[in-house]
Amino acid sequence: MTNPSSPSSPPSTSRHQRRRHSQEANDDDEVDHGITFPARPEEDDELSPPRLEWDFRLAATVPSPALAGASDAIGSVDFDPAGRLLATGGIARKVRIYTVADFLHPPTQSTSSSCSPAACICVPAKLSSVRWRPEGGAVGCGDYDGVVTEYDAERGVASWERDEHAGRRVWALDYAPHGASMAASGSDDRTAHVWDPRAPSGTSWATARAGGAVLCVEFDPSGGPQLAVGSADRRAAVYDVRALGHGAVACMDGHARAVTYVRWAPARRVVTSAADGTHRLWEWPAATAVSGPAREVRSYSGHVSGRSFVGMGLWRGAGLVASGSESNHVFVYDLRWAKPVWVHPFGLGDGDAGGGFVSAVAWRQGDADAGGGALVAGRSDGVLKMFTCQRRTTDNPQVDDQ
Repeated sequence: MTNPSSPSSPPSTSRHQRRRHSQEANDDDEVDHGITFPARPEEDDELSPPRLEWDFRLAATVPSPALAGASDAIGSVDFDPAGRLLATGGIARKVRIYTVADFLHPPTQSTSSSCSPAACICVPAKLSSVRWRPEGGAVGCGDYDGVVTEYDAERGVASWERDEHAGRRVWALDYAPHGASMAASGSDDRTAHVWDPRAPSGTSWATARAGGAVLCVEFDPSGGPQLAVGSADRRAAVYDVRALGHGAVACMDGHARAVTYVRWAPARRVVTSAADGTHRLWEWPAATAVSGPAREVRSYSGHVSGRSFVGMGLWRGAGLVASGSESNHVFVYDLRWAKPVWVHPFGLGDGDAGGGFVSAVAWRQGDADAGGGALVAGRSDGVLKMFTCQRRTTDNPQVDDQ
């Protein structure tokens, strides 16, 4: 899945034509505004070297299900709200749903797992985004045909289908937290639409416009009325969904190329990822009467991202950012330090000539001090790896199974 900077694709009138003619999208210091940002204790940590406070273990490797010569690149992975199921989607036109417990059994001699999907849903188009509903039980998908579809995970059938973007590719999909009947989608048409999943298609009630294809959207997971949006015009912004037409309440301008992912961090902060090979942490004042620029707190580098989507996820409870890389590694950053604290070489897949890369990552959210965490990474050849991590104590030796 290539990474656009100024995506563009022509609209069409039928789903079949949209699929046939779908094209990859191509690359088309802080400012003083009289706002004082309080210093954060973590800024002092920048003076100390990065340190790994977690033990990572490779729990399972799931080989690619693709036949020889076929492509099965994973473009999106997502844990369900309970952390019991994992959904994957990509160019194979399938949503595969796995039981997470199958990954977390003690590894065999080769650390390989015979996990097979608990369910496999065939879909009509390549997928760019998969996202679980906050209530669980259903997974939404955004596809290359510009359609958003929600599937019943148990029955494997579509619950509803919407074409909010006139056939232009949907890059991103997200649901508002539990209790708010809202979803958002971002597309090649340079818009992010917010709509009620219960309403008929074509009845989106708010739209944010960008200067390039909207590649990523995410609601504030804490339940606030904010939506973060990133686009191919190298910018990201935060909107109040109650007044989306009034413009952004915070603007994040600093990346050199398309912004491919946005993730919310605690305390009114957002992490962005771009095709310039950096992640960036931003914050803005808690209360301001007008919109303005966010402050860049830190930039993270080490991974390689210039041509492809490599995934980015944030474990909010632990303050850890994970991403893939075109160098075929998984990177983990601590929000306190600009350089990675853990790097895992993914390894080559069967029959791979060496041109693959890590294309999607996701954390299982949860309390960082209660049972540890889990990180999944998907590769451009369809291979999945699951890692577990535990906070290190003085009595625990360093562990990094590879």
